Amino acid sequence: MPHTEQEQRDVWIDEEFAPLLGSAGLVDFDSFMETERGRCLRALEDRENWRLDVPHADGRASGMYLKKHHVRSWQWWLRARLGRPARRSPGRVEARNIMRLDRSGVAAMRLVAFGDRLHADGLLESFVLTEELVGFTQLDHLLRRRFPERQASTKRDSVLAGLIEQVAEVAARFHRAGFNHRDFYCCHFFIRETDHRAFEVRLIDLQRVERRRWLRWRWIVKDLAQLAYSAPRERIGPTARMAFIKRYLGVRKLRPVDKRLIRAVLAKQIQMEQHLGPHP
Repeated sequence: MPHTEQEQRDVWIDEEFAPLLGSAGLVDFDSFMETERGRCLRALEDRENWRLDVPHADGRASGMYLKKHHVRSWQWWLRARLGRPARRSPGRVEARNIMRLDRSGVAAMRLVAFGDRLHADGLLESFVLTEELVGFTQLDHLLRRRFPERQASTKRDSVLAGLIEQVAEVAARFHRAGFNHRDFYCCHFFIRETDHRAFEVRLIDLQRVERRRWLRWRWIVKDLAQLAYSAPRERIGPTARMAFIKRYLGVRKLRPVDKRLIRAVLAKQIQMEQHLGPHP
């Protein structure tokens, strides 16, 4: 169903999921923020990540991922004192990004619910709930599990070539729509192989996604360098990387402007390797 952005509510819930969430007691802002139904995957000072199993009446369960955010600052305190809503809470931002990507033809997670609340003391709480991507695997894990290590005599793998093409198509569509990710690593591309040896690609972890009209070059270079840096070298060699960039750019032969982009991406990737070391 099409999503609309709700500015004045504490909570938005997809109508299709409302009965299921209601049966689990997830009906209002407090119930989402206070629930411990499931398993806490990570707990940091300002956020928590949970995996929930929401039961159906027939005994099945739907897997969902819940992010809870809680931040306090004098800016939020001032906004609360002025009676202004929290339009840029982390939960709302990620929910908006999921909606906007969907409208731009870039597949991500299914948005189930989100909400936020700004307290008078400057505490901003928010959450976003998404449906589990069943059968999907993060790209770097799939590459290592599904494809053999490169060797000098290795022939071209048509299945790997197809995967590279589809990832390149998603990356190109994402950037053409004006977005940049800021964490464009392989682990944020989730992949499912279909029966006919094609692949479905989903983008995740969208809280830091931005949409820019101007000065986009730097951010596109950073995204592509992050993807190149995190691609397993023992699986993805120079030929595959060149195939990716040509598909991403939509060209058969590189133009001078394309070579400039490649040089900038390689320079940024080398900088990352020097600062962070080889990617695990």
